[in-house]
Amino acid sequence: MKFPNAAKGVKKIFNAEIISLIAALIGGAGLILGLIGASKETGESVGTTLLAVSGALLIVSGIALLVAGIINIVGYIQAAKDEEGIKRAVLCTVFSCAFAFAAFFENQTGFLGGLGTVLSTISTVLNMLVALFMIGGLMNLSAKCNRPDMVKRGRDILNTILVSYIITFALGLLVRLGAYTSAFGEGVIKWLSGLSALFTVFIYVLELIYVAKAKKMLAET
Repeated sequence: MKFPNAAKGVKKIFNAEIISLIAALIGGAGLILGLIGASKETGESVGTTLLAVSGALLIVSGIALLVAGIINIVGYIQAAKDEEGIKRAVLCTVFSCAFAFAAFFENQTGFLGGLGTVLSTISTVLNMLVALFMIGGLMNLSAKCNRPDMVKRGRDILNTILVSYIITFALGLLVRLGAYTSAFGEGVIKWLSGLSALFTVFIYVLELIYVAKAKKMLAET
């Protein structure tokens, strides 16, 4: 094995990506249930139940993202022994973990809601940087392994992820803007929230596919 440290590290990163994907699915479901629960069309009793379930799901999602972040940090540090470029992802992941609790405020209003928006935005930017640094590092490893196909695939995925993060960021701001100003109807806000959740899942799927291929490449080297 040409890059044993990278192989071990990428295996941990792969596991963390799976946890992150599950967390994104849970968080998306929690956000949508929270919006339904807060809707004026939902009865008080049902609404209270949905909000409670939403809160629980968002907490679980936040904890899962924190666990994934810790596993990622260990994996990045290990992989960085064979690829210096991955080191840049470590610091961003540390800060991203610090903002994982932003999910707790997703369905809040007033000051807490505003705080949640700020923290969530910072977390999104940090996650984007982590993805860019991680995939960039894996592309460098692919070049060292004489795999131009993996370098090209990584470049394509980087561009797609960058666009997807920009769209997710914009959708998140629109959802919060609609919640604060009533600029959109509740149906539009739910639709935007669902679309944002789908893009988040899409990003994690893209990352997972590339990390899986990198893991296989390093194991065969």
